[in-house]
Amino acid sequence: MVRWIPTREWAEEFCRQLNSSSIYRNSGRGWVWPILFKVRNIPEDLKGMFKSDTPGFIADLNNGECRGIQWLDDATEADAPFILTGDYRVWLDVIEGKTHPLTAIIRRKLVLEKGEVSKIMRYPVAALEMVKAAQRAAQATSK
Repeated sequence: MVRWIPTREWAEEFCRQLNSSSIYRNSGRGWVWPILFKVRNIPEDLKGMFKSDTPGFIADLNNGECRGIQWLDDATEADAPFILTGDYRVWLDVIEGKTHPLTAIIRRKLVLEKGEVSKIMRYPVAALEMVKAAQRAAQATSK
């Protein structure tokens, strides 16, 4: 089980983990759009850590590289070419490997608010490597 708290520190480490992955570097080639990741329904025991009920971050992803993140204390009105929103519990299931990220999108557990699902579906290896990077980031920031 992964102890995941969606914080700026975690998001920055997620970006570093992506950049250290040769698998992501190769499988993410061709993807040139930032993604806004939004988290809803934070558990009560974590809510005091956040300034809003919907924190998130924009990952500037370009050709197999994470060029940086923009942390958002309140991601409700933020914009990016792709916006992916989900409840904390769903994100946790994805990060723990219990739910495949593309399956979560298809079943609308993760909602693609903006962007083309057909583009996302062309990058299944990159999506799985992003999950592994998220796991490594959670391990690194929970110490």
